[in-house]
Amino acid sequence: MIEKLKTFLPALILLAFLGASFALWLPREGATSTLGGAAIQQLDARFEAGDAKLAGLMAVTHDRPVFHATRKPVAAPEVQKAPEPVLQLLGIISEDNGDTLAFVKISTSGALYRLAEGESVDRWEIVEIGTKQISVSKDGKAPYRLEIGG
Repeated sequence: MIEKLKTFLPALILLAFLGASFALWLPREGATSTLGGAAIQQLDARFEAGDAKLAGLMAVTHDRPVFHATRKPVAAPEVQKAPEPVLQLLGIISEDNGDTLAFVKISTSGALYRLAEGESVDRWEIVEIGTKQISVSKDGKAPYRLEIGG
């Protein structure tokens, strides 16, 4: 009999311990909260005040980062302006009928234009077409020269 008891004794001790801890954990009947309704309302008010203060601190932390060495506000990145479009001369061709045409493109678009003297594209007007360069007027200002590939 003692031999049987020795085999089951650890299991019995464990069950007794679990039962006792479960009984202590359960609330007792008739036990009331030690905090009254007024105390709970006071705690709620303190929690709400703490939340408001925390929200204010979050804004300051955003403006002055905690882990930045100087704690200076993070500057907004500068907005890069779009590059100014440039007219590029790609080539000049003379046709059989005597017309000379310039092949040009604007740097900000991929479109290719075939223009004769006096024709215009966007803000540029072809004033004169030579054998290796053209004269161009932008926005009606004084003409300037463009060379092939330049």
